[in-house]
Amino acid sequence: MKVKPTMQDNSDLDRLLDMSEEEIEAGAKSDPDAPILTDSQLKSFKRVNPAKDVDVKKIRQKLELSQDKFALFFGISKRTLQEWEQNKRKPSIASMNFLKVVDYAPDVVQKALEDN
Repeated sequence: MKVKPTMQDNSDLDRLLDMSEEEIEAGAKSDPDAPILTDSQLKSFKRVNPAKDVDVKKIRQKLELSQDKFALFFGISKRTLQEWEQNKRKPSIASMNFLKVVDYAPDVVQKALEDN
């Protein structure tokens, strides 16, 4: 069953919904920017283990940054950072993964965020 979302301008979506599975697959295969991975390529992927918990304050202190600077450098609101550190809120899984990377390679994260 095809369900069309209600949007003002959904001309591309209408075109996609009207395509057969074969047409969609052919279109995907012809896209040079997003090649379809082979079974062996997919099998080579390793499952990542998301961070189960992070000590945000410990990460910040290890980097010798104030809350203001840590929040500024890594694009986190100071209020959110404070709530994480005081265990009033727990970071989302994506945030915990980000913080894990910040802990592992803070210079790389900062450079990546500066280059935007």
